[in-house]
Amino acid sequence: MPADAETVFNSLGARYEAAFGMDRELQRFIELAAKVLPSRSRVLDVGCGTGKPVSHTLASAGHEVHGIDISQEMVTIAGLQVAGDFQVADMRTYQPSELFDAVFAILSLFQMPSSDVCSIVVRFSQWIKVGGYLVLGVTPSTALDPEKVTYDSTWDCALMLDKPWMGNLIDDSFLSEERWSQLLRESGFAIEIQPVSYLFSPSGPDHSPEAHYLLMAKKIEQEPLLGPYPLPRCLKPSILSRTGDLLTHNLVSKDLERLLEAIEDSEKVLCIGKDLIGGRFQRHKSRFLNTPLEDSLFLPGTFSTVLALWQLDNLLDMERAIQQMTRLVSGLDSKIVVVQGGPYNEVVQLLTSVTRSAPVGHQGHLLHSAIQYLAKYGFGDINLHRIDAHYEFQEENCLERCTTAADFLTGIWHKQHFQHELIKKALIPRLQLRFRSDANMVSHGMVAIVARPFPNQGKST
Repeated sequence: MPADAETVFNSLGARYEAAFGMDRELQRFIELAAKVLPSRSRVLDVGCGTGKPVSHTLASAGHEVHGIDISQEMVTIAGLQVAGDFQVADMRTYQPSELFDAVFAILSLFQMPSSDVCSIVVRFSQWIKVGGYLVLGVTPSTALDPEKVTYDSTWDCALMLDKPWMGNLIDDSFLSEERWSQLLRESGFAIEIQPVSYLFSPSGPDHSPEAHYLLMAKKIEQEPLLGPYPLPRCLKPSILSRTGDLLTHNLVSKDLERLLEAIEDSEKVLCIGKDLIGGRFQRHKSRFLNTPLEDSLFLPGTFSTVLALWQLDNLLDMERAIQQMTRLVSGLDSKIVVVQGGPYNEVVQLLTSVTRSAPVGHQGHLLHSAIQYLAKYGFGDINLHRIDAHYEFQEENCLERCTTAADFLTGIWHKQHFQHELIKKALIPRLQLRFRSDANMVSHGMVAIVARPFPNQGKST
């Protein structure tokens, strides 16, 4: 059974710095990156370890250093060695209080599921100012021994399972150089300087030389949650209708619950669709519309809030639908809430990987288009929110758990598909690999648009 990252690095302490702290190529690259940054930049070292060499080099260059690590032992050592602010935090859930000029993640993106490796770069982009920088240090999958690798075709990622490392067994994930470049582009970055690739030999007899690949990229897109970039020029409505319920009892999301609780404060709510009927969101002043918006018989200004949960995928005329939403609400306190999938939504990725045609459209394009139409019709006060969510499958037997999950996931969009059983069968081995990292969960990250009218802004007609 592989050890988790917190356990591993708490046990290592200063041993990690002794083995990996004398990386001259890395030292030179961090010094170069420190010179590219504006003076006294606010920087974050993700997976800071003992603080050396990354945080120490940045602090010595005059930058304001913040560091996070999942290991209390590492954070304690870093705080003693480097002038900076260090805290225990999981990069997958960390939320900074303000944006950074740069984020550094050096040799800290291995011990996590393939899906998290992809989605974490979007999270990094959210933490960085436009024009700021992301600096990565990774080992590319192209440098691995092919006989020791398991390929995760869902994410185009190589895995080393039960890998012996510094007295522990761990599971590591690796992307190729090309995949890293693509992932950065999709998350709103452009490579800033020529990447550096080299072999590094950690100190000590138990280590073998390993390939290191260093990248520095500049954030060029304002909002990573509207990715992956580049956005398609146009998008046809999905030919598959969703039949499954996205809000079943096994969906876990504190973010979504908070969003729904905030909507419950509204006086009159229109829920488009039927997904919320199952007892999760009912009140006497709420109404549910499970017919096309244009068929609505509600009078203009009937509601204070309109909620559209995963309703944009099959619209033939999004502009008209958004216009109808704005027509049905009134008052400066009114709002329209639209929820769709986030970048690298794992449910969509799994299904797309086996169906070979996306069951839903490009979510960033859908959200971007909705924002444009909301602004056109008077709702230009826009806020975007990441909704972290996942489905839990609690069957004790792994094969039974995978079968249950495959049946559920294919039922969302493909229940009526003529190859439904083949799709379900193809998902099972992918889910077996997924449940190795997180024993019972599949991520279902979403993005919520909360749109309000600007004061004194009239609606277009």
